[in-house]
Amino acid sequence: MYGLIKPLYNEEKQRLLESLYADSDAKTQLLIRSTIAEALKDCPNILESHGSDWILCTLASYHKSEDDTFRVYRAVMNKFDKMSFGLLTEDIKWRELNDVADTCLDGLSFFSKKMEEMSKRHAAPAPDYYRKTGSLAFQRIGFEDIGEDFDGWVNFIEKELTVTSFY
Repeated sequence: MYGLIKPLYNEEKQRLLESLYADSDAKTQLLIRSTIAEALKDCPNILESHGSDWILCTLASYHKSEDDTFRVYRAVMNKFDKMSFGLLTEDIKWRELNDVADTCLDGLSFFSKKMEEMSKRHAAPAPDYYRKTGSLAFQRIGFEDIGEDFDGWVNFIEKELTVTSFY
């Protein structure tokens, strides 16, 4: 987070913000991160060196609980290196429920057009299938609020993380 504030504030304000952040509880820290995300919307080069911080700050601006925000952050970061669709692994075994939840959230957030195309041309399940599956998966792993607001999270990520959209 600290590297994100350099393009926004002078050194004195950076120190004050860092002190405020360090002395705050987790909920207030997420609020500070969401404020930083709003200020960074006009800084397109920020991803090169502070991408994961920027993603967390942006997710915090959805103003959900810290547990839900960090769980969605983990879902987004888990899939950056390898994304696949479906409920089976490459070894033809059922995916873990956490992986199903992450795959559905990220797939719909970043690849919704591709998923729609795959369902029309390759007989893959429709995006609605992944919406229902992802929502249910989050509820089953104990994140009921994410499951209930699954479409909201997908829409938020699709809109706010457009810099990282892959298709």
